[in-house]
Amino acid sequence: MLRITTTAADRLTAVCAGVQAALLLGYAASIGWVALASGIAGPQDVSSPTGVAVEVVTFALLGVGVAAVAVGRWRGSAWSTVPFVVTQALGLAVGVPLVTGAGGGVPAGAAICAAALIGLGALTVGAAQRNRTGQAGV
Repeated sequence: MLRITTTAADRLTAVCAGVQAALLLGYAASIGWVALASGIAGPQDVSSPTGVAVEVVTFALLGVGVAAVAVGRWRGSAWSTVPFVVTQALGLAVGVPLVTGAGGGVPAGAAICAAALIGLGALTVGAAQRNRTGQAGV
């Protein structure tokens, strides 16, 4: 397994992914909690026990996957680079419409975009530091 020499910037990518994983897992738990405490409400097509269960499982699996990426980034595993970039791209795909849209999603969207941009910036800095010192890896 290819390992890369980790820098402080690489550790920042791990922390970024770890926070994102915790938030995804927390969101999954909150969906389940609200459904249990308040009941299932909303349009009948999507507001069913099966629909809520699928939503909870989906966000929980995403959280576990991003947690695995965070561990990979922390350990300097090269395999974790592409999933990390994909995770940040998905974060931007969610965050930008929240920031530019109407409604109360602007603060959440700004936080999501900031985390994604910090993560991508740290990834770039870590790669540049390795290139400057002549080390292989991404």
